[in-house]
Amino acid sequence: MGIFDRFNRVLKSNLNSLVDHAEDPGKLLDQTVLDMESELKKAKRDLVTQLGTAKRLEKKAEEHAAEVRGWEDKAVLALRAGDEPLAREALKMKQKAKQTADNVQKQAEGAGMAARQLQTTLEQIEAKIEDLKARKTTLAVQVRRARETGTGAPGGRFGSEALDGLDQLSGRIDQLEAEVEAADVLDDPDRARVEARFRELEKKHGGSVVDDELAALKQKLGG
Repeated sequence: MGIFDRFNRVLKSNLNSLVDHAEDPGKLLDQTVLDMESELKKAKRDLVTQLGTAKRLEKKAEEHAAEVRGWEDKAVLALRAGDEPLAREALKMKQKAKQTADNVQKQAEGAGMAARQLQTTLEQIEAKIEDLKARKTTLAVQVRRARETGTGAPGGRFGSEALDGLDQLSGRIDQLEAEVEAADVLDDPDRARVEARFRELEKKHGGSVVDDELAALKQKLGG
């Protein structure tokens, strides 16, 4: 996912450079803050887009749910008019509309969850940037001292809570990216084919569902 790739490139590149004696720690930390803030602005724009997508899907789900209710109302109207075949057709259309509504609702929930997850991660990143800004002068001194004494081994954290936080955040971003990729795998062609076969089974047995609904409506109207 592009958002996470961008942050990790900045984090990992600059964290690795901190153990390179050719880099000035103060300048590198200043640049890290600037790079992170720049990426944060881009990510917030992406977040707005994702929130908009989730909102649009939620609206579509509501529209499809209204269509489901509309077909049931039509079935009731047909039964009251004594036209049972027409009521049956209305209930068939209701079943199709319900499948669509359920699918869109799942998409809306997934988009909303992804947006909330991204928002939480961006809040964590923003907090770490502020922490880094507050500590960068002290950190630069710690890095220089570690280099001079030879305690700043490659991959070391120089005893810094802020660098610890950035390093851990990089791992958190890796984990979140893996979760997103795992979710994408669920949409692979094999899964789609299996789901299509189940939809065919549902269609074959859909008549019994319509019959049950029709009987329930007749009983309700009769009562």
